[in-house]
Amino acid sequence: MNKYQNTQRVSNVLDIQSLFLVVSRAQNPIMALYKPQHTISTILVALCLALGTLPCLAWGEEVDETLDLFSAWQEEASTASRAPKPLSQTAENVTVVTAADIEALNAHTLADVLATIPGIQTQQRGGPGGQSFTFIQSSDYNHVLVLVDGVAINTSGNFADTALIPARVIERIEIVKGAGSSSWGQALGGVISVTTHSPEQGRKLGGTADASQGERGTTDAGLSLSGTDGRLGYYLSGGYLGSGGLLPYHTIYSRNIFGRLAWDLPGQGQVWGNIGYTKADNRGDSYVSEINSQEKEDAKQLTASVGLRNPLTGAIDIEAIVRHLNHGSDYFSSAISTGAADPQRSFRDRVYGADVKLTWREENNLLVLGGVYEQTEANLVYGSDATFVKIKHFGLYLNDTLNIGAISIIPGARFDNTSGRTDTFSPSLGVVWRLTDETLLRGYTGLGYSLRDIANTNIERIWTSQIGMESQAVPYLWLKGTLFRNQKWDIQTYNFDTQTYYPEKQIALGAELEARTVPVWNTSLATGYTFTDTTRSIDGSQVYGLPRHTVQASVHYDDKTFRGVLTGRHIWWNQDPSYLARYYGLVWDLHLGATVLKREKTTLEVFFSGHNLFNGAQFSDSYTPNPSRWFEGGMRVRF
Repeated sequence: MNKYQNTQRVSNVLDIQSLFLVVSRAQNPIMALYKPQHTISTILVALCLALGTLPCLAWGEEVDETLDLFSAWQEEASTASRAPKPLSQTAENVTVVTAADIEALNAHTLADVLATIPGIQTQQRGGPGGQSFTFIQSSDYNHVLVLVDGVAINTSGNFADTALIPARVIERIEIVKGAGSSSWGQALGGVISVTTHSPEQGRKLGGTADASQGERGTTDAGLSLSGTDGRLGYYLSGGYLGSGGLLPYHTIYSRNIFGRLAWDLPGQGQVWGNIGYTKADNRGDSYVSEINSQEKEDAKQLTASVGLRNPLTGAIDIEAIVRHLNHGSDYFSSAISTGAADPQRSFRDRVYGADVKLTWREENNLLVLGGVYEQTEANLVYGSDATFVKIKHFGLYLNDTLNIGAISIIPGARFDNTSGRTDTFSPSLGVVWRLTDETLLRGYTGLGYSLRDIANTNIERIWTSQIGMESQAVPYLWLKGTLFRNQKWDIQTYNFDTQTYYPEKQIALGAELEARTVPVWNTSLATGYTFTDTTRSIDGSQVYGLPRHTVQASVHYDDKTFRGVLTGRHIWWNQDPSYLARYYGLVWDLHLGATVLKREKTTLEVFFSGHNLFNGAQFSDSYTPNPSRWFEGGMRVRF
C-alpha cells in the first residue's frame, strides 16, 4: 500500500469535532522527516559536560535509609474520589507529580512532564509548545480528561492540548490511570488533574524569574509573583514560549498569563478565583513535501473559575465552583510550492459549568456527594460552510471511602444526562488491603464512558478492572505493579471508504510495573514498564496505533547544590506498517542544574538540557517525526 495515496494516513486528527473536519484532514496528511540544524550545539554540550562533572566532587551525605522520598502512603491525593485522602486508601492506579519533580526536568509545558510518566504515552508535533496528544492504557487521546484547577480543557472534540499549559505555573499533577467516570463523567481512559500554584504564605511579595535559550531560537521566559497580606493571597505568572522551529514549518510564538486570588474566610473557609490564558500564534502543524502541503494554527485558550469552600459543621464541608472554558483554533493550509491557500478551518468552543459538592469526613469514613451542570457551544467553520452545535449536560455522583481496620472499601456511582444522548450510569468498586506497614494490595472495577465529539451522538463505553500491589518491604526500594483489563464497546471508528463511523468492540489486557530506589549518595534510580495488548473482539486482530510497550528509565542526582536527571523513554506504537513509523531504542534527555548563589531569600540557579542525545527516532507516523538532538540553557532567580 502506498502511504501517500492512503486516505487513512491521518495521525491523531486534532479536534475531531465533526465529520466534515475528519474528511478535510484526511485530504491533508502530516509532515516530512527533517533534521534541524544545531546552531549552538558545541557551546551547550561543553557546558552540559562541565556541569555534569561537578556533582562527582560531592560525595554526598550518609545513606538515607528512610523512604521519605516516596512520601509513602500518607501523601494525600484528591482526584480519584474528588476529596483529599491518603494514597493508602485509594484503590485506583494514581501517580502524583510535584513542583520539584517538574522543575528538575527543566520542562516547558505540561506535555513535557507527562512524557516522563510511566504508563502514559505522548505524541508531540515539533518541539516545545507543539500540539500534544496523550494516551493512557490503550485508550485514545480523546478518552483522557484533563483538568486545570478543576476546569476541563477538553474541547468539543474531546481533545486536550497539554502543550498550552506552561510548566512554571504547575504546583501538582495527579494522574488516574483507568476509567474515572464514577467521579468525573467523561473519563474513559483516565484523568489528569493539574493544580496551579497557591499564594505563598508568610510573605507579602516573593517570586521567580526564569529564562532559557536553545537552538533554532527556542526561547522560554517568564515571571511569577506570589504572596499574602492578611487574609488575601495572590499568585500571578506571565510567560513567553517561542521557537523558529526544530522541524520545518514548526514555529511557535506563544504568550500566557495565569493568576489566582484567594480570600480566607473565618472558620477555615475560602473564596478563590483562577484565570489562565494562552495564545499560540503561527504554530506549525504539518509540513508534507511529498504532497506539497503545509499547515499552521493560531490557537487560544481561556480557563476561568470562581469557587467557595466553607465548613457547614465540624465534619461537613460545602464547595461550589462556577467555571468557563473558551478555546479557539484557526488552521491555515497552503501549497508549499506556490503558497496557494486552502479554505480556512476554524473552531470555537465555549463551555459554561457549575459544580456543587458536599464532603462528610469522619474518622473512618469519607463521603462525597456532588452535582455538575455544563453547557457546551461549538462553532465549526470550513470555508463557507458553518455548523453550530449546543449540548447541555447534568451529572450527579456519590463516592464513599469506608475504613474497617486494615481494609478500605470504596464504592462510587455517577449518573449523567447529556442532551441528545443516552443517559449513562457509571458505578465503581474499589478495595485496599494494607497487609503490613510496608505492603498493600489494591483492586478496582468500574464502568466508564466518553463522547467521541460533540457531533457524534453515540457514547463509547468501558468496563475496567485492575488489581495491584505496592510495597516498600525490600530495603531501599519501592515497587508497584498493576494488572488491568479494559473491555470497550461502541468505540467510534471511522471508515474512510464510506466516510462514516461504525461501533467497534475492543479488549485491552495489560500490566504496569514501576520501581524506584531511595537516594544513595544523593543518587536514585527509577524505571517503569507498561504492556498493553489491544485487540478487536470480533476477530482478535490487533488495533493499530495504540501502544503495546512503553519503557521509562531515569537517574536522579540532587545534593541541594547540583542536580541532574537523565531520562530515557521508548514507545512501541504497534502502528500499521504503511505508516512507516520508527520506534526502536530509547530517546535520552539530560537535564542539569546548579545553584550558584544562595542568600536568605534569594537564589540564582543555572540549568542546561540536552534533548534526544543520541538522535533516536520515536514516532508513530513518518509524517510526524520527533526532533533530533538539540540543546538549551538558562537561569532561574528566586526572590
